[in-house]
Amino acid sequence: MESLQFDNIYDIGFTAEYIGSLLNLDRINTSRELNKLLNEGKTVKIKGRPVLYLDRIYLKERFSLNLHNSIFESKEDFIAAIKENDLNKKNAPWNNANDNMEKDDTSQINSILLDSVLDNMIGAHDSLKDQISKAKAAILYPPNGLHTLIIGSTGVGKTTFAEAMYKYAIQTGVLKDDSPFVIFNCADYAENPQLLVSQLFGHVKGAFTGADREKRGLIDEADGGIMFLDEVHRLPPEGQEMLFTLMDKGMYRRMGESESTKKAKVLIIAATTENPQSALLHTFLRRIPVMIQLPNLENRTSKERLSFIYKFFHEESKRVKMPIRVTKEVIKALMLYECLGNIGQLKSDIQLICARAFLERMISNNNIIDVKLSLLSQNVQEGLFKIRDKRDDLIISEIDNGKEIIFDENNTDYLDKLNMEFSTANFEKEHDFYEIIINNWEKYNDEKLPPNEIREKIGSQIKEYFDKYMYPTESEINAVNRDVLLKFVSPNILKAVEYSLDSIKDKFKGLITQKMIYIITLHIKALLERIKMGTVISHPDRESIAKEYKLEYEAAKEFKIKLEEKLSIEIPEDEVTFLAMFLHALKLGKMYESIGILIIAHGNYAASTMASVANTLLGVDHAKAIDMPLEEKVDSTLDKAMDIVKQIDRGKGVLILVDMGSLTTFSEIITEKTGIPTKTIDMVSTPIVIEATRKALMPDMDLDRLVDELIGITSLPVNVKTPNVNNVKIEDRKSIFRRNLIGILEKTLTFLNPNKAYEILENILKDILFEINADVDDEIFIKFLFHCSCMIERVIKGENLPYKDINQIKNTQYKMFNMIKKHFEIVEEVFGITIPDTELAYIVEMFDTNFGTLKMSI
Repeated sequence: MESLQFDNIYDIGFTAEYIGSLLNLDRINTSRELNKLLNEGKTVKIKGRPVLYLDRIYLKERFSLNLHNSIFESKEDFIAAIKENDLNKKNAPWNNANDNMEKDDTSQINSILLDSVLDNMIGAHDSLKDQISKAKAAILYPPNGLHTLIIGSTGVGKTTFAEAMYKYAIQTGVLKDDSPFVIFNCADYAENPQLLVSQLFGHVKGAFTGADREKRGLIDEADGGIMFLDEVHRLPPEGQEMLFTLMDKGMYRRMGESESTKKAKVLIIAATTENPQSALLHTFLRRIPVMIQLPNLENRTSKERLSFIYKFFHEESKRVKMPIRVTKEVIKALMLYECLGNIGQLKSDIQLICARAFLERMISNNNIIDVKLSLLSQNVQEGLFKIRDKRDDLIISEIDNGKEIIFDENNTDYLDKLNMEFSTANFEKEHDFYEIIINNWEKYNDEKLPPNEIREKIGSQIKEYFDKYMYPTESEINAVNRDVLLKFVSPNILKAVEYSLDSIKDKFKGLITQKMIYIITLHIKALLERIKMGTVISHPDRESIAKEYKLEYEAAKEFKIKLEEKLSIEIPEDEVTFLAMFLHALKLGKMYESIGILIIAHGNYAASTMASVANTLLGVDHAKAIDMPLEEKVDSTLDKAMDIVKQIDRGKGVLILVDMGSLTTFSEIITEKTGIPTKTIDMVSTPIVIEATRKALMPDMDLDRLVDELIGITSLPVNVKTPNVNNVKIEDRKSIFRRNLIGILEKTLTFLNPNKAYEILENILKDILFEINADVDDEIFIKFLFHCSCMIERVIKGENLPYKDINQIKNTQYKMFNMIKKHFEIVEEVFGITIPDTELAYIVEMFDTNFGTLKMSI
């Protein structure tokens, strides 16, 4: 078990402000009363910011802790006093938390404060952190705990939270192991208030018509334990009033009793979905000092939602006693769909999915239950339509890169790995440029390279780092989400970095961007972890860096001083060198401008579709497009192209990607008239646009080199009808081409299986081209593959493209239209969709554009 981090643990004491909030007192009055208790020897005071208080009598009675002092200068002094104290091991409740652990006091306290059932709830250290603290305070508050009201929508887990509070009371020794936990849903008897009150308090014979004998109530059963009143707002006013005496004095009357009273020691935990101020009597609310608001599922973190999904699938595996295999598409859909019923609905939906999968397994007689996308209800499948809105979510990205998961009751590795897989380690490692510098410096030193060459090589690697994380800048605000960052980094660290960078921003005008601040913040967090562990990393060439990067080195020193001031820490001098290299790479990288990208293609949507795919995939708005309807004149398109080239040129020229024909001549004309360097590549396709956009944003890329590299990609042969004596080489190239296309297709599509789409569409294209007596080539194949894959997803989502002159194309190209419609029947059957005529019209247009007068054998 990890050592107790007292600086971060609320449970070591309570502030006056927090105690006052529970008692509806202001902080000043609370402090006055606490200090009175201190003078009477009833409390313990721990100085610091904030000042903390503990119940001295409670510590003595519950933990046999005899303290000689009532006031401690710091938490460390308080812990030292605990270690000096002769604890009664037998009575200390933490002693039984783990019999095999080392029995030092720190570990024992750690087990009771940190390894409790409440601390192990999903979200205990995130979305439920404050709620858990309140729950612990309510249970531990002497002498008998504090009555609590849990507020939250249907399905947020109010009953589960109440049960965890009960188990925590058992675990901490507040309640005995056999203490009762009674659950009563007030809604069950809401239509009969008389019967409801009778259920709670019991009744005497003759209390009402039909009461022919005495009956004990649930309060009797809950005596010595906890009663959970769910939907307490359904309790009638008289029922709420009857609870007053019980809560105030531990006494109550059965229904029909007028003189005698009964005693009961019951801690009340109530729950409501309503606004308590309007749904409950104010006199009742005054008896409930602790109110805990549970968040809706949509307000929980992505990691927490994934944990619930894992947990529920694991539970279903245990229920059916068989492994359950779940695809990543299903996990993503469950992560993103609108789950209005919160955790309760999520659990029910997963149970329904597993039930359907179990039925499929009964039919197929497999030894594993397969949960596939097709088994999900429509509303769950719709979650996949939101995937593009979650591109900046780390958890969604990790799922996207993952594989299917097998849930097995006999194997919990995937549950144990959940925190590891989505921990800060993976996120921070990518953004910690120590890895670039130190590891490679050692490697090049071993290779006996001279220092100048080492610096040059590492400089290039840092620039590659910028290519990946610092560029492009057009969508900077969306590229790194502050909320995602704060899941991994303390707000104090982020604020300290922002403050420190502000002192040097004038020396790097325009370079201290929000994204750069986030990356520096992750780096500083890693640095603080190293300092905490006593790990100091020395830069191997500090003196040379200080001389060669003088401006950056002085700025890094200033940044270090400000950071030390803000975080109250001492940062190693070598850190200045690392930061100087980072700032130098930032400055160097920004000296380069990017190459503009313009796509022009025939048709109403072809160019804009390719540009949109590339921009969305890369998270930029860099690729621009001009759609050229078949009826539009070339001169008009040329004028548009010239205007856009002028807008997007940033000093390095513009690459124009076109599909065919006269568009290939645009480059020469535009350069002649504007003086802006341009180049043209024809046979444009979505993969080429993606690659061109990505490479155009590299700081060291120039126009000629970009064209050469793209030509190398487009020249890959795929004409399956071209004879070649070296069939093995053809097959190898085809295999590589297929693999690359599927890889790009996988990144382009939201939820469609790229392998399945590739196979079906490849066969359809071959059949169509055979029918029109045309050859397969890379241009038509890539264009057809990407257009039709995206079309299938559009149709599934109900986002069909309109077509302006649908009747005209159906009449003028009726043979082609009917032939296309016939071949796409297999797509409709496989994916369970109906492709509208407007979408088919674009496919007809594609073939007409590429092959002119079509020669069909029909």
